[in-house]
Amino acid sequence: MQHITSACKPSHASCAAAAAPLPPRPLLRRAAAVPCRRVAARDAASRLAVRRRCQEEDKQQQQEAATDDEQQKRTFLSLEEAGLVEMSGLGTHERFLCRLTISSLNLLRVISEQEGVPIEELNAGRVCDWFLKDKLKREQNVGTAVLQWDDPGF
Repeated sequence: MQHITSACKPSHASCAAAAAPLPPRPLLRRAAAVPCRRVAARDAASRLAVRRRCQEEDKQQQQEAATDDEQQKRTFLSLEEAGLVEMSGLGTHERFLCRLTISSLNLLRVISEQEGVPIEELNAGRVCDWFLKDKLKREQNVGTAVLQWDDPGF
């Protein structure tokens, strides 16, 4: 007589397979634990690498901000100062002369600082000397000069 096997009733062969001893569970756990440690170490290393990259990016942004601050110092008429001139109620010619005077004052402050003398002690000779020094800086390295010209013919 043939034995009919169905999904509901296990056959004798499957009962014999089910009765076979299984490998002990601790071996499976130990085998799985090793990759987990490796993964954890790899995750920690990648977190450290990401942290270092973030720190490097922060340093780079700070350096760029310092460069931006330095370039803002080289702007001789700030937006606030220009706004004050515009709101002053002066005529066109007076506003122009006022903006020119404020930007000249700001440039004189830079010259005074670089020459190491009080602004009151600046005279035409020192100002001309400073312009010559700045021109030499510009010819040697554009980034070190205070006055920057868009047209190299200047």
